[in-house]
Amino acid sequence: MKYRCQVCDRDIDEFASLAHIKAEEYIIELIRKDHPEWHEKKKTCHKCFEYYRRLVKETEI
Repeated sequence: MKYRCQVCDRDIDEFASLAHIKAEEYIIELIRKDHPEWHEKKKTCHKCFEYYRRLVKETEI
């Protein structure tokens, strides 16, 4: 079974889904902390999203 990620728009396999969802939630938390006016139903520019994704990866979260 697969699901479509709202953030990266990829199909994610069920076995990786929990880890992917948690990483996705954490990225959204970071964005909201820095930009409280942002809402997850709004699109996030690719450059900004990559910044937060890289931040998570570099800090090994």
